[in-house]
Amino acid sequence: MYEVGIDISKTKFDACLLVDNKTKQKTFGNSYEGFSSLVNWLVEHDATAAHVSMEGTGRLWEPLAEYLASHHYVVSVVNPARIKGFAQSEMRRSKTDKIDAKIIARFCRAQSPTAWVAPPAEVKAIRDMQRYVDSLKENRARESNRLQSSAVMDERVCRAIQEHIAYLDREIEALESEILDFVESHKKLRRDFDLLTSVIGVGQTTAVTFMGELASAANFATSRQLEVFCGIAPRLYESGSSVRSRSRMSKVGNSRIRKALYMPALCAMRTNPALHEFASRLKSAGKPGRVVVCAVMRKLLRIMYAVLKSGRPFDYNFKTTRPIPIHPAELTSS
Repeated sequence: MYEVGIDISKTKFDACLLVDNKTKQKTFGNSYEGFSSLVNWLVEHDATAAHVSMEGTGRLWEPLAEYLASHHYVVSVVNPARIKGFAQSEMRRSKTDKIDAKIIARFCRAQSPTAWVAPPAEVKAIRDMQRYVDSLKENRARESNRLQSSAVMDERVCRAIQEHIAYLDREIEALESEILDFVESHKKLRRDFDLLTSVIGVGQTTAVTFMGELASAANFATSRQLEVFCGIAPRLYESGSSVRSRSRMSKVGNSRIRKALYMPALCAMRTNPALHEFASRLKSAGKPGRVVVCAVMRKLLRIMYAVLKSGRPFDYNFKTTRPIPIHPAELTSS
């Protein structure tokens, strides 16, 4: 299988094809005509079976990734931090689109990143709607903050801001209602939504964000992998006997999930008996408040993963059953 690296931008993308120890490069327009030209270019070089890698920056990569996947190419969407680290390991000092495409192709050959799987259409729909709702809420917060300085503004400006806030409230309410109706109309979405919202502290926003951003959450082998993907796992920084930095949240992952978990974690610390007990135990051990909140976020993410994986609603009285060890002498006597 050949390796292809793609560096994509708004109007064009650069492709680099590795053929043995040689590289072949070409620039295409970022359009469906350019996508078709890329496939024809790969066919011309007998690269009908190719592993294509690109950076997951913004959303410019999605149309091309879906097009290539529909043409039976293996597509990998890689965290840009991994590409940057790989380039630094090669002591790269220059940066151009062609050089970046070549680095991505070599990264693909060296690391063989996992294949990207396009989410179902209904998952993409709720993801896009929830992202737009989040954007509207951010705009509303900015307008509300602007209104706090109304004493120094003309009253006509204040009136315009108030009307804008009222408009945003109507749009947010309408979209959130539409999201609920859409979830109710799809059996799989309704099942996952009911399971997630059974967790005390998890509401509509967090559940829909989880479903949209982590369409294949149940496919993670362990909850630890999910934590790493979301950037919630702790980051240790130690070396020898002199370097002992305080551990922090890595934040190398999906920031939308972290943002969606923060307020539910604060709520769950008060209302969810299991997480309330967990947070109290950490506080009694002398852990700072911020550390406790981060730990509760991780615990909440694990619970959400568990209810989806098991298909059973949340039960804070649930205890895992472990096999009772049997002494070898008992086996002999029996």
